[in-house]
Amino acid sequence: MRKIDVNAMIGMYVKQDLAIRDEPSFLETMAFYQIEKAVVYHADARFYNPIQGNEKLLRLAKQHDSLIPCFILSPHYKYSGGWGDLERRLREEEIRFAKLYPGLHGYSLNSAHTDAMFEIAARLNMTMLLSASEITDTLGETEGFARLCRDYPNVNIVLVEALYRRNMSLYSYLERFANVHVEFSTLNNWLAYEEAVRLFGSERLLFGSNMPFNSPGPAITMLSYSELSREDRDNIACLNAELLISGGGDRYAAQ
Repeated sequence: MRKIDVNAMIGMYVKQDLAIRDEPSFLETMAFYQIEKAVVYHADARFYNPIQGNEKLLRLAKQHDSLIPCFILSPHYKYSGGWGDLERRLREEEIRFAKLYPGLHGYSLNSAHTDAMFEIAARLNMTMLLSASEITDTLGETEGFARLCRDYPNVNIVLVEALYRRNMSLYSYLERFANVHVEFSTLNNWLAYEEAVRLFGSERLLFGSNMPFNSPGPAITMLSYSELSREDRDNIACLNAELLISGGGDRYAAQ
């Protein structure tokens, strides 16, 4: 089974001693588990400085064809060179994926900053990633995420690290918004893939590992032993991701 990982972080994580602790161990783990490609963001971009971390990621990706760079976007760019400079950089480097951490980086899903970044994504046909924990508060899912799905129907959005026992909320997004995709690395509900495919088909489900915080083994096992057709399994493991990488994922988004 070919595998493309759409949810992984590369680089040193200083808050915890992880088995996959740096760039070489990440690449070794990819090779061991026969992961063909990985959509990755850099730890420095998430936890230190988005601009510097993204540039470090670009240098790595140019050395390793198996790495698909995912930029961490944030208001840092507006107050450095401006949104225009960011858009030019994304265009010239042909960046296909970006991820947001509004809670960590001090803004909200409803802010003008978020709209500016989604407008850039719409113009460049980029896919936007959000962790499921970033769209919730103490009361549950926030309206901000649904608004983005509704206001930017031609931007493919991938919810990663789907939360345990939140599958009903995931189903609601898949049902209401054709541009929403879901990655299942941390959703270990029994028959999670089977139920989602039965309800919505396999075309908007994606494989991810959540490296380096998780080993790829459990996510691979959950998909490999799922009671799905070969076609559905291949869609989830690699084909849906390939479509997003090529920029063709808008076949699923509202026109």
